Amino acid sequence: MTKLVSFPSHGSGENLNWFATSALFDDVADFILRHVADDRARRDITAGAASGYVFIGELPEPDRTNVLTALRDTFPGHVDAEIYPPQVTAGMDGPEIFVERAKSLARPAERSIALRAAAGASPDGEG
Repeated sequence: MTKLVSFPSHGSGENLNWFATSALFDDVADFILRHVADDRARRDITAGAASGYVFIGELPEPDRTNVLTALRDTFPGHVDAEIYPPQVTAGMDGPEIFVERAKSLARPAERSIALRAAAGASPDGEG
C-alpha cells in the first residue's frame, strides 16, 4: 500500500507530495514524530499515519519548521544510520535505489522551505 507525506506549497500550486511503501512510511512517520513537541499535533500525526498520510502543512509552528528543517538537513543521514545502515544494505541487491528513494524525502522539504521564503512568509505563517 502506498502512503503519503504532503508538504505545504505556500500558495504556489506545486505538488509537493511524497509517496512511500508502508515500511518506509512508518520509519518516516516515526522520524517526524520525534520533531513534534505539540501533544495535539503528535496525536494527529499518529492518527493520520495509521491511515496512511502525514500533512506537514497542518502542523503548528514551530513544529512545522522543525520538521521541514529536520527532513531537509538530518533525514538523509538518518537513512544511512538507521533505515539502511551498511549491515542492512550489504545483504541487499541494488540497495542504492532504496537508499536514494528514502533520501528523496529531503527534496520536497527543501522546496517547501524555499517556497515559504519566496512568499515572504514567516515561520508562524504570517507575512
